[in-house]
Amino acid sequence: MTTANKGTPKLAKSRRRYRQPTIAFLIAACLAIAPCAMADTGIDTASYQGCWDGAQAKSSGVNFAFIKLNQGTGYVNPYATCQVNAARANGIREGAYDFASPQTSSPEAEADKFVAEARARGMVGRAIPVLDWEPSAPGGYWGKQTWWALRWVNRVKSTWGVNPMIYMSAAMIPTGDWSAVVATNAGLWVAGYPHGYMGDRLRNPGSVPYSVSPWPFAAAWQYSSSGAVGGISGAVDVNWFYGDAVTWAKYAGAPASSVTSNATTPPTNNKTNGAPVADANTLASAVIRGEYGNDPQRRQLLGGRYTEVMAIVNRRLAGSSGSMSGNNGGAYCVVVSSGDTMGAIASRTGRTPASAWSVPSGNINRIWPGQRVCYGGSTASSVGAHVIGTSHVVTAGESLWTIYGAAGWQAAAQRNGLSYPYIIHPGQVLR
Repeated sequence: MTTANKGTPKLAKSRRRYRQPTIAFLIAACLAIAPCAMADTGIDTASYQGCWDGAQAKSSGVNFAFIKLNQGTGYVNPYATCQVNAARANGIREGAYDFASPQTSSPEAEADKFVAEARARGMVGRAIPVLDWEPSAPGGYWGKQTWWALRWVNRVKSTWGVNPMIYMSAAMIPTGDWSAVVATNAGLWVAGYPHGYMGDRLRNPGSVPYSVSPWPFAAAWQYSSSGAVGGISGAVDVNWFYGDAVTWAKYAGAPASSVTSNATTPPTNNKTNGAPVADANTLASAVIRGEYGNDPQRRQLLGGRYTEVMAIVNRRLAGSSGSMSGNNGGAYCVVVSSGDTMGAIASRTGRTPASAWSVPSGNINRIWPGQRVCYGGSTASSVGAHVIGTSHVVTAGESLWTIYGAAGWQAAAQRNGLSYPYIIHPGQVLR
């Protein structure tokens, strides 16, 4: 997450009949039957996006927006009001999130600050409340303190009137015991980027390719932090919500009569019996473009089509170091030389378009000599980084520069909410 209106009226009793178990049943049923029509595309924004054009965003496929309101009790997103207004004026469903700061705030104080900011913008009773859980501390201490998140969830539930969601990376889930949070019926919004930090777009990414246990399913998936969306400058997080407008209303505590379902019809990469239904050659092209990530995610996303599709991929790349065997999920990679451009590299290797290559910075127009750029798989930069899931776990002696290189450290600092002097600690999880 990467991420003013009048106060809110009280929740009517009739809204309370939309209990979370009903939502859980609807989404669980949706996930069990493929293809599932109850799904939709959206974004989440913070101060990095500034004020954005809601009309353009809506026409680009944005049907919902999670908007950062606060971080701890001492910071409020200065663009929250204009972002909420942009969403509301264009029929974009609203979500609100609090970037957790357990290092500085009690869960009750932070929850109260969050609800107060939401009330000030008329969001209670119409928006889904979310706790953004990605705290950092030496040794990963705070990431494991799920009691803090539990108390925040219970506080918001008592004041907002609905069960909040909680957002975290797939790599964060196994670091703590979330069973008590799951027992409150707090939904999960999971982050995981099978394509790394390649440019992406609003689309149907399919099923979440990660374990989300102890949650029975994910309510939403943030599948990339590098989305390009009309009306929003720069990269933005892109998400897939496993539900439609009515499902959203139930999570938010809004009356179902206030919305009309506008579910997105899933495109051709929807699954039947766990496998995509597109023809094998189309799927092979998508794999080479990086749209199915690396193993084991690629194997899981392709399901029963894996062997068939990978045979075509490997035939196309035969005779080069670009073999993408299922065992290693490799890619065709080259080292950037002085004066190189991605257009020139793509042209001389015959692997086009240039946009299908992945580069350490995430921007094909920003490459440097000595970097390793890859076609058809994840990028290995000139600096070795050990990655767990979608995150990097800091080890002793590392800095943002040594992890992400000259091309990417500033973006990493922004993405993780770090400011001068950019101190990181062993065990800290960076996204």
